[in-house]
Amino acid sequence: MVEKQGSIRHVVSVKSDLKYKVAISSELGRYMIAAKDLVPGEVIHREQPAVVGPVAFYEGSLCFNCLKPITVTTSKILRCTKCKVASLCQLACELISGFHSDAECELFQTTDPCTHEISKHPGTLLPLRLWLLHKSHPEIWENILQMEDHINERRGTPVWRDRNENVVQILQKFGLIGNDGTELLQRLCGILDVNCFELRSPDNSRNHLLRAIYVDAALIAHDCRGNTHLTVDDEHRLTIYASAFIAKGATIYFNYTASFLGTVERRESLRKGKYFECSCELCSDPYELGSHLSSLVCPRCRKGYVVNQNPLCVDPYGQEAKWQCGQCKSLLSGKVINTTLNLIISMVDDSAHNNMEALESLLQKLLRTIHTNHYLALELKQKLLTSYRGELSTVNPEKKLLKKMFDLCKEILDVLNITEPGISRLKGITLYEMHLPTAMLASKSYSACEITSLELVERLRKAEELLEKALFNLLLEPATTPEGRLGKRALQELKLLRQNITDVEALTRIDDDHHRSEIQCK
Repeated sequence: MVEKQGSIRHVVSVKSDLKYKVAISSELGRYMIAAKDLVPGEVIHREQPAVVGPVAFYEGSLCFNCLKPITVTTSKILRCTKCKVASLCQLACELISGFHSDAECELFQTTDPCTHEISKHPGTLLPLRLWLLHKSHPEIWENILQMEDHINERRGTPVWRDRNENVVQILQKFGLIGNDGTELLQRLCGILDVNCFELRSPDNSRNHLLRAIYVDAALIAHDCRGNTHLTVDDEHRLTIYASAFIAKGATIYFNYTASFLGTVERRESLRKGKYFECSCELCSDPYELGSHLSSLVCPRCRKGYVVNQNPLCVDPYGQEAKWQCGQCKSLLSGKVINTTLNLIISMVDDSAHNNMEALESLLQKLLRTIHTNHYLALELKQKLLTSYRGELSTVNPEKKLLKKMFDLCKEILDVLNITEPGISRLKGITLYEMHLPTAMLASKSYSACEITSLELVERLRKAEELLEKALFNLLLEPATTPEGRLGKRALQELKLLRQNITDVEALTRIDDDHHRSEIQCK
């Protein structure tokens, strides 16, 4: 089926489930558009990975089959009994279906005995597995070769030299790929770097990152305010949900970067990692749609905010950039802006997570220079939230701390409502953390006779509303992920909270009946 819309977009295929079509344009290449109106939470696509493996810079040992990290306590590493090469976390792992495929095992069996040293170079595993698809799954291989590799832009760059030294030469050294495969391997490394999705490891460690190629999901176009929500379950199956309403024919987007980065940082990440210049609505607006992720306090008038009036320029600190205060129109040089930000970055990086007073003091100091929503202020606020969470576990946290935690969550949520419209796991976590101080403050105020039982119910209702919104954002998460477990806990806490509200309402009715009886007796 071919459908023409304007002069640049053509629909080249339609998925049988009728949720999305694959279109092609001169600007985006091949990408997804909605085949029908999609509502928030609706499944657009589910897919198993073509290949899974560790990130290019992975350090340490891991199981080739289940991809769990291996803690080596002795000089002896368990290996696959067939190929004698693939490292395993336990011998039983050889008996379960996993990622150490027959094709991989057979290839290892045909090489020299020193090939077991490949386990010391886990960054080579994913490119090797991608290359093996040309024999084991030729139909997938054809789709892989259609993916963007940006090989010409990468040629001769530091990343090209790194992949040549740490992937190409090592695979050729162990005889896994011939010397004539250099160009193909570099192309595959480019395909991986441009199209991979980062995954958690099976132990949900954020420090043990994996990558995976999903042939169809790789077609999602980028926007810094995506309209999809992605989840990955224990078997690495990826599900794409609509996070907001997507009209029929509209482009399906996903944010390739982090939502708490400023425009300069987002665009630089995309330029270096994905090889394109983002010009989305968020990047194009000097004030980032009111999120102020990059705004600085004007050092002259102290009332306005200094922003880059030309946010799409390639060099944000060069002559093309125009850093100007929106209030007094004062101009600042890009060099001054860059120096200021580098100083703040070092201060934030050096700040301790567990020193609440020092973090609060640093935040107040920085807010004299940067907007309260600046991405560096948000980074510091997240450190503060971690510190506040620790205080909640104490027997009787102070009301002042609870109020600070609520206010901090509210500030973060206000930014998320701009940068992550619709369903968002970060919103779910933040809303959950907002309900805790809300409920605790209500109980403390009632115990201190500062509010009536009716006011207590009203405040508990607000906590209930926050928890319901948190659940709405968390219920799509796979049950075994940290967010999925948080959603389960939130559901249990919602039941308890509702029971507490019912109990207080019953107590209020009893008090009202008793009060009326006393009036009648008089």
